Amino acid sequence: MSKRWKIITLILLLILLVSIGIGIAISKNKEDDNEIDIGNYIAEEKVEDECTEEYKEQQNLTTVSSTEEKVSANSIMVLKKYYKACEHTLNEYVELPQELVNMTKEQVQAQYPDWEIIGFSPEQLILYKEFEGECGEHFRLKVEDGKVVIYLVQPDGSQTLYEKTNISSEYLTETDLINMQGDGLEIFGKEELNMIIEDFE
Repeated sequence: MSKRWKIITLILLLILLVSIGIGIAISKNKEDDNEIDIGNYIAEEKVEDECTEEYKEQQNLTTVSSTEEKVSANSIMVLKKYYKACEHTLNEYVELPQELVNMTKEQVQAQYPDWEIIGFSPEQLILYKEFEGECGEHFRLKVEDGKVVIYLVQPDGSQTLYEKTNISSEYLTETDLINMQGDGLEIFGKEELNMIIEDFE
């Protein structure tokens, strides 16, 4: 009986030892596999990071070039002209030439080499240039026969009739009437002239 128990105990002990050995071997293999997987993952991640960065740089370059500002068909074009003799600046609003549509700032500058681009966006294009002489838009407003009359002042100081309006002097303020006496009310530029005439009306 005791011999039999010894054999059974020995067999159980052997089974236990073998099981422990197998368990250790399996767990060691799993650790090795994990190390290899982690190594592969790190290597793959590094390659992926390099490729991703390269791709992002290319995308950024493409985005910059595709978002470069261009003149749109609905852009407002303004010619800002400065006249040295009278030191006045006139703003001339002109229709945008069709050939400028979809041009970049550099392309527009090539088309207008004598002008300086001081404003550029898809909505507005502003060109600036200096000229010798006077602007030719000096006006004087006077009251004659109860009506407002507009004279164009020449560079030599002489005046020529520009327009006889239907604006009656009885609708003007006392200040306006005083300003129009003598040499008359001096106005510079058609923009300002039109604004004042609209106020009088």
